Amino acid sequence: MNNGGEAADQMVRQSLQFAEVAIKLTALGFKNALSMALAYAKERPKVRGRTRLDRLLREGRELRIIPIQTKDLKEFTQQAKHYGVLFAPIRDKQGQGEKLDIMFRAEDVSKLNRIYERMGYAIPQQTRQGRKKALTRHPQDSNLRMRGDLEAKLDSRPSVRTAIIELKQAALAAQKAREQARDAITPDRGER
Repeated sequence: MNNGGEAADQMVRQSLQFAEVAIKLTALGFKNALSMALAYAKERPKVRGRTRLDRLLREGRELRIIPIQTKDLKEFTQQAKHYGVLFAPIRDKQGQGEKLDIMFRAEDVSKLNRIYERMGYAIPQQTRQGRKKALTRHPQDSNLRMRGDLEAKLDSRPSVRTAIIELKQAALAAQKAREQARDAITPDRGER
C-alpha cells in the first residue's frame, strides 16, 4: 500500500515543479515586457501636453512665451494635448499672481493661436506677426518706383542681353582686325 502513497507524492512534487517553472517563466516574460516598454518610452519622449522647462530648453529650439490666467491652466492643458502642443507653465515664485507664462516651441504658434481663440483670449501681438509682415528679399516693382533714387540707379545698369551683344560685337571687331593684320603681313600669292 506504500506504492499508492509514493505515486501521490510524486504527482504532488511534479505539479509543484510545474507551477514553479510556470511562475518563473511568467515573471521572466513580465520583466522582459516591462524592459521593452521602458526602452520604448525612452525612445519616444513626450511630444504633447505639459512638460518641464528644462526639457524644452534641452531641445535647443526657438521658444516663445505667452501669458494666461492661472484659473484657465486646466482647460489650456486639455486643449494643448488635443492640438499636440508641448508646453511648460512658468509661475512667478515671488508673488501670487493671477497670471502665469506658458513657454512653448516657436513652430507651434499657429496651434497656440487656435487654442487662444477657442478659450476666448485675444491673440498675442508677438505671435500675430506672420509672413505678411516680414520684409522680402526682392522688393516688387511698384515699391521701386516709389523710392525714386533707387529707380535711377537700376536704370543706369546695362541689362545682361545688351552686355552680351556688346561683347559679341567686340569679338567680331577683334576677329576682323586680326584678319586684316594677317592679310597685311602675308603677300598675295596670285601677284607673283
